[in-house]
Amino acid sequence: MALTRSNKSAGARRRTARRTARIGMLSCAVLAAGLLPASGVATSAQAAPQDSVPHTNGNLFTSPKKALGEDWQTSTDRSVIGTGDSTGFHILAADESQSFRYREVANLTETGLDGIGPWTGYVCTTGTGRYAAAVYAPSTATNKPALMQHGAFAAVVDLTTGKVTRSVAGVQLAYFSPGCGQGDTVTFTRSAVGDSGKGTTKLFDVDATTGKTVGTRTVTGQFTNPLPTPDGDLGVLGGRLVKVSAGGRADVLTDLPGRLFALTPSAGGAVDLAVVAHGKDVLHRWDGKKLTSLGTAPLGRLGLYPRRGGDLVAGDVSGIDTAKAPGLSKSTAPGKPLAASREGHLLTTSAASEELKGITSKIGSSSRQGAGLIDVKALATTSGTSAATQVTTAEAVTAGTDDVEPDVNGQPEKIALAQSGVTASDPNPQSHYSNCLVKRNNVHAQALQPSTNMVEWAVDQAVHGDLNITRPANYLGTGSAAYNPQTLFPRLPLTGGGYVPAQVMLGILAQESNFKQASWHSVPGDGGNPLLGDYYGNADSIHNYPNNGAADCGYGIAQVTTGMNEAKPDPYEPTEAYAIATDYAANIAAGVRILSQTWNQLKSLGMNVNTGNPAYVENWSMALWGYNSGVYTDSSQNGGHTGLGWFNNPANPNYPSDRAPFLRDSYDDAAHPANWPYEEKIMGWVETPQLTYNAKPSYALPLFPTGGTSPAGKLNLNLNYRAYCDSSNNCDPGASSGSDPCPAENETCWFHGSVDWGAGSDSTDGSTENLVYSLGSGEPALNRQYDAGPCNNAPAGLLVDDLPDPDDNTQGCTESQPSEGKFNLQLGDNFTYDRGDGTWRATGDIAPIDLHQLGAGYDGHAWFTHGYKGGAGSDADLWHRVTATWTPNPSLMSEPGTTGLLYDIYVHLPNHGAQAIVPYTVHVGMNTAGVAATRTCSVNQATRSNGKDVWVELGTVRMWQGGNLQADNTSRSDYTGDLDVAYDAVVFSATTTASSSGICFHDAMP
Repeated sequence: MALTRSNKSAGARRRTARRTARIGMLSCAVLAAGLLPASGVATSAQAAPQDSVPHTNGNLFTSPKKALGEDWQTSTDRSVIGTGDSTGFHILAADESQSFRYREVANLTETGLDGIGPWTGYVCTTGTGRYAAAVYAPSTATNKPALMQHGAFAAVVDLTTGKVTRSVAGVQLAYFSPGCGQGDTVTFTRSAVGDSGKGTTKLFDVDATTGKTVGTRTVTGQFTNPLPTPDGDLGVLGGRLVKVSAGGRADVLTDLPGRLFALTPSAGGAVDLAVVAHGKDVLHRWDGKKLTSLGTAPLGRLGLYPRRGGDLVAGDVSGIDTAKAPGLSKSTAPGKPLAASREGHLLTTSAASEELKGITSKIGSSSRQGAGLIDVKALATTSGTSAATQVTTAEAVTAGTDDVEPDVNGQPEKIALAQSGVTASDPNPQSHYSNCLVKRNNVHAQALQPSTNMVEWAVDQAVHGDLNITRPANYLGTGSAAYNPQTLFPRLPLTGGGYVPAQVMLGILAQESNFKQASWHSVPGDGGNPLLGDYYGNADSIHNYPNNGAADCGYGIAQVTTGMNEAKPDPYEPTEAYAIATDYAANIAAGVRILSQTWNQLKSLGMNVNTGNPAYVENWSMALWGYNSGVYTDSSQNGGHTGLGWFNNPANPNYPSDRAPFLRDSYDDAAHPANWPYEEKIMGWVETPQLTYNAKPSYALPLFPTGGTSPAGKLNLNLNYRAYCDSSNNCDPGASSGSDPCPAENETCWFHGSVDWGAGSDSTDGSTENLVYSLGSGEPALNRQYDAGPCNNAPAGLLVDDLPDPDDNTQGCTESQPSEGKFNLQLGDNFTYDRGDGTWRATGDIAPIDLHQLGAGYDGHAWFTHGYKGGAGSDADLWHRVTATWTPNPSLMSEPGTTGLLYDIYVHLPNHGAQAIVPYTVHVGMNTAGVAATRTCSVNQATRSNGKDVWVELGTVRMWQGGNLQADNTSRSDYTGDLDVAYDAVVFSATTTASSSGICFHDAMP
């Protein structure tokens, strides 16, 4: 029969709550903005103290008439901002007619990525004020140049209805994108400019009223700061202000007198632009014919914002003259504001999640304490009144899923295919699996998540080659032979002598993984899958099929990638690979070796920072640059050019030229990590240590300079972002070169030279390491966040463990009771089918993406997934179904034809990772006694466990051979994809007495 496939309408699929939406999003290798010290933490190098914010639920002004003026209730002014945390990228709006009470309009993220850490992004408002456009991604994307260039997603939000329309996929994550003009057209960019500085930029003009792309243009070169206008997109290319025609031709309007960081439309078709020149912020007006200077401000103290009918300059505006710029108004503020309202009546000075400030919890924690609580500070320009509030956001839910059971001739595809006689097959095995060396969800590849004291100890030892600890055979259940991490990955001597400063490596680990060796779901003391960067090659999406060959394969705390891909040359041997994946100490030793190799590569090219002495933290800036994006050493390639690529060059116009050092002045920096190149982020984490789950610094500060010109208690950093511009990379550090100091935009932009700003020569001008643990000291004790699960204390009976061998765990448990049965996980529906139109059905390839190991629960191991909304027919979510089955050994069960045996069934729940209400179904087996074939008991895992390891007695049921217990994560219609569903050990305890304490079953023998 003919098979006609159709998807259900988006309206039929949509689930909404309080105008929030969870939109599909690209993710990446795990890392990112981590915890920041709260006010009062004992550290001399923390960011500026943050005042407490009142819990006023979005209300800024208690006396709006006094703060906003007489006409506030009739005003049409609106402020729109965006900020992220681990629950998503929040779009907040505040109307002056409501006394500028901030509320959440939308939340952009993706179901299934709850554990990946915080989200980041940028937002602008269209000229009509009706729509907001946003670019967003996990903060982890800022570790991967490719993802920053073309790995984020775009969406348009209707600020009145809250409707979210997903727009272009794969756009640039940069401070200047999206670009909003005076109409409802929005411009997104996608950069193909590589590390050489050579390539193209694609512009997408999107109609915000529909979310559809209405025009595309491809520009040769690095195009930044897009501004849509009715007759073409304005922007910056090659250090010039240009207009891009429909065909992609860039017509030069004017050379720029400095490095641009803001471009806004104003009245009468003019545009205003802010640049950095001669160490100051400088404001100019372009009227279509000439540039006119409007004045200057101290560096980093000036902001330029669109405004209805013109634009607004705010900050230190005492040196700005608006008389020569019709449509431009100015407002004084203590510093550069974060955002301005559409009519300029409100300046938002700060917006950050409680979670990002690290007041109560670490980022990536299972509890996510502080997430969804956004602290906002603002200034009313009419009166100069400052105010603060806290916005409580709604938990995001899915606005529409990509994995819907298609209808075929009016019925679910699987049923239609079965009726038509189609045989299941694997249509494309090469697309379904991973090329990463150590496989995910392998019970012999469980990583133990260390506590921060263990990490600091390992770093202190590894940088000096003293990480000498013996791991016994079968350490963590890997089956590997005994090894010494330092012997597996010996310290690589630095050219010229010396050592990697401990704080440099600690900063890398903070940025790369937030000190995570195991997955984001595992807390200190847990085992789990290794932390993996895009293992399936599908951008960590739970909605897309795995893409073999595209995986990142970054493993563990240092995100070690080299040698961990079986499809690439020189993969590690199994003992080495499993050690990198599971053992934090071995992973750190491998990471130190890679960093040391980068230092030596630069030395071989004659490239030095300051004195080139490795003892000083500041002298590692170029090595950090190369650690992230590589060092080009082969002079036989690329026209003989070598050195460091363009992407992380501080002069790259992808980064705002007026930026301050990362985290030095504001906690808000962590919400926008894409504003800084990699090496600057690492230096920020050295100055501002991340916090643990209990709000304590994760590592020690370095010994800061005792003199010199740097601020007290700070690194002696180079704030001249054109220091890496000279004849070696065709780069002009002078202001005359405009906003693009390397307009050649090819491999000649690679920096091949040295730089010296007078730091790193002695203790007066350079920072040195601060060792907390003496060399040769033993591994410190593990500080658990949760108590370890029970070992070897199951009720008497037929134990069915969730591991084939219960002793293969990370907690050192040994089980004396034999496992008398089989545990099985069924992934999806195991029905694959090539549809013949380039798509296929293979639910079993998507379901394992959101299945995780957890080193908790009985005998130190459990599995968990998340509860997905279930139902019948086309509403059944087979794409994410994970069905657990516990089957007692049939030879120990009652045979058919008998009266059966009575079993008291016990289910173990771990003290964390168990949250949902889960139906457990007993299949009684091959009975002829007329007993009901199935019995179901729903267990609220959260309330039954209540933060403790517990055996839950379901009660007594008569069973026969073939009987089992089953549970899955798609049996309820109220699941949202957020709550954990845990699968742990089960005991079938034979008895002759009906249970009086079981929560569901009380059968007795006849």
